[in-house]
Amino acid sequence: MDNILAVQQRLIPDLIEKMYRRFTILSTIYQLQPIGRRALSEQLHLTERVLRTEVNILKDEYLIEIHTKGMTVTSDGELVLQQLSHYLKSYGNLTAVSGQLQELYRLKKVIVVKGDSDIDSSAADQLGSEASRCLQDILVPDIGVTVTGGSTMASVAEHLNPVSFSVKFTPARGGLGEHMQQQANSIVASMAAETGGTYEVLYVPDLVSEATYRSLVQEPSVKRVLEQVKSAEVVVHGIGNAMKMADRRATPEEVKALLVEQRAAGEAFGYYFDKSGNIIHKVRTIGLQLEDLPDKQHIIAVAGGGSKAEAIEAYLKIAPAQTILITDEAVASYLLKVKTF
Repeated sequence: MDNILAVQQRLIPDLIEKMYRRFTILSTIYQLQPIGRRALSEQLHLTERVLRTEVNILKDEYLIEIHTKGMTVTSDGELVLQQLSHYLKSYGNLTAVSGQLQELYRLKKVIVVKGDSDIDSSAADQLGSEASRCLQDILVPDIGVTVTGGSTMASVAEHLNPVSFSVKFTPARGGLGEHMQQQANSIVASMAAETGGTYEVLYVPDLVSEATYRSLVQEPSVKRVLEQVKSAEVVVHGIGNAMKMADRRATPEEVKALLVEQRAAGEAFGYYFDKSGNIIHKVRTIGLQLEDLPDKQHIIAVAGGGSKAEAIEAYLKIAPAQTILITDEAVASYLLKVKTF
């Protein structure tokens, strides 16, 4: 049952939301039966108009009966409650956790998927699926989207669907020496192919010297793409474990020693920060900078797995209020624990 409903949630997300609402109504009637519609409306904080529609559907399916004393659950309704109880209570718990994290960390929205993406490939895939759905809900004609690299961003690209209007995708940074399909240039090309949009590439190294940086940013082709990156309304990015990102960047040993000494926890956009969100090192990168984020309309941060929990917590200390965080249960449990104890 869990697997089937998990697939349904990916295929038709609204279906699970409707199921959960009706499950909640049916469960509340069962607990308080017989109960009138007005009392049920107050109990569930739903308008009577919305509740009337849902109650009629439950009645038509012979899951409830309506009497003069109020509504009661039928034997078929009790069976449905038993069959769905485990999964939908879990779904409800994730929804409640998402709301708590949104409030505690003052974010625009939080979406939590089941599992630990470090050890569960389906959880990692679900991160990409939820992020792609979130991104597609934001897209409007001629909007600009800038994207970082990494396996999670590649997964987001795989789950996108065609749109009927133009969208421009740009890489938020140059190459990072990672697998070609995980580089930002490749990911924006994939996103454009999946949606029917357009894209630009940024053929520059991720890590450059001061002199090279000054020279490259004046190149007409680089300058043009950087202007589009800076003006993009949407940012989609990952959050990295500090030391793992340092290894991927072939960081000099003296810099690694500094990161260890200063207890670096996370990395994003070439910035390394400690658990308190203090920036302790910045890599000279060509692309989106941390200070560019507050001007963006939408920021989608996608990261999960217990090994990234501290990195994600650290980033949230400096994340702009318009951030939408998409993560998994392993990280969500950690974030709740450190914020409430």
